[in-house]
Amino acid sequence: MKTIKLSATRISTFLRCKKKYWFQYKEHIVRMAKTVFKLGTACHESLEMAGNIWVKKGKFSAKDKEKIFDFYDRVSVREGIEELEIHAEGKRLVKNRIDNFGIGTKIISLEEKFGFPKSKHSNLKTSLGVPLIGAMDKIVELDENSLLVIDYKTSRTAPTSDQLQEDLQLSLYDLVANILYPQYDRIILCLDMLRSNPVYTYRTPQQREDFNKYLLVVHEEMTNLKEEDAEAELNTFCPWCDFKEYCDTYEKACNKTDYEFFPVANLTDSQLITEHETVKRTAKILDTRKRELAMVIMEKIKREGVNLEGDAEQMYIRQSSRTNYDAREVSKVIPQEDFATMVTLRKKDVDAYCSRHPKIKKQVEISSTTNYTSPFLATKKLQKEKK
Repeated sequence: MKTIKLSATRISTFLRCKKKYWFQYKEHIVRMAKTVFKLGTACHESLEMAGNIWVKKGKFSAKDKEKIFDFYDRVSVREGIEELEIHAEGKRLVKNRIDNFGIGTKIISLEEKFGFPKSKHSNLKTSLGVPLIGAMDKIVELDENSLLVIDYKTSRTAPTSDQLQEDLQLSLYDLVANILYPQYDRIILCLDMLRSNPVYTYRTPQQREDFNKYLLVVHEEMTNLKEEDAEAELNTFCPWCDFKEYCDTYEKACNKTDYEFFPVANLTDSQLITEHETVKRTAKILDTRKRELAMVIMEKIKREGVNLEGDAEQMYIRQSSRTNYDAREVSKVIPQEDFATMVTLRKKDVDAYCSRHPKIKKQVEISSTTNYTSPFLATKKLQKEKK
């Protein structure tokens, strides 16, 4: 049997949904690359390069920064980041961090890998014999007794203090850092939120030992998992799952129409909570499914150039428009007493005035701008042919 090495991602996947875990780690179904992961890769690799320069020089010259940004561009292209706005945002995140790079007395390690073949710590195990795998972005010595473990994050929201205490990845890094660098009495854990500010936490020796035992249980459960026991569990993350199209449970939730709602007055407190959570999960799945279908339909209409027709309905793309006028320009050509009656400059009012004063119409139209809303789908009934 192949050795199972625990990573934070593998653990969270296993705990969240056994079916997803089976698809990803047992059947090895290929996942679609997501833009957020591509951005993370570009930022991580660029900051690793920046760290190597810092280790050698202790600072960044103008040429060093230019070199880092050029490297970011290459990684971004390699990863296939199509959206120029996201590409530019990633470069800003890298710039912000290299402008505030120095911390502590020295950098101990960059992209410290463990559990990977050919890595320095390829056979890393806990004291209870659980194999681990992963990589720590940056490890810094704060003083002779304190170590700082940093993990870069490109997410838009920062975790709460409670979430930091429960974070699996940070708990795993704390345990690994304690194994690799036992000479340090204190380990500080940091999520470096590249879009905002770093957040810090730590684990007590008791928390570390409890997590050590917890990993043993998780590893045993993973090792003993059989395909028939890999059941899907609906949760709020289902709509973003890479394997939802392979999941019968998700498909049934999307296609289900005969929902049974129990009279609220007869439900116990426990049943109320259960019903609320069930409906919330289902609503999220259906809402995301609706957006998914709308996106496919719109792309199909755009690509084929024809509306989508069913037996009795037709779907087409509508786009509303709104025309605005520069009030200062229009006021120059309309008498003040007339202009005062249409200070909101609604298109209807301006057009009506120009129809009465056609000589100024061209001057007014020059000041106008037309903006469109986002495209949206609309439905209309088809007229059936009479036989």
